[in-house]
Amino acid sequence: MRTFLVVLLVIVSLTMIVAIMLQPTKSDGINSLISGGNQNYFAKNRIKTRETMLARITVVTSVLFAIIVMAINLM
Repeated sequence: MRTFLVVLLVIVSLTMIVAIMLQPTKSDGINSLISGGNQNYFAKNRIKTRETMLARITVVTSVLFAIIVMAINLM
């Protein structure tokens, strides 16, 4: 059981790292504000949907990470 939890912890950790690395930086919005940004309404919504999905994945994997670590420590 402990081996299973450790393997699951590695998978969750890698997923969390990838989700965090794929998120755009917050300075992108400031740069487009200064330069005028040529994105239309649909492009903005598509990006926000992707950002929202990545943020949710980050939150879920963070919670799973904490639960798995606690479960490993209880064994």
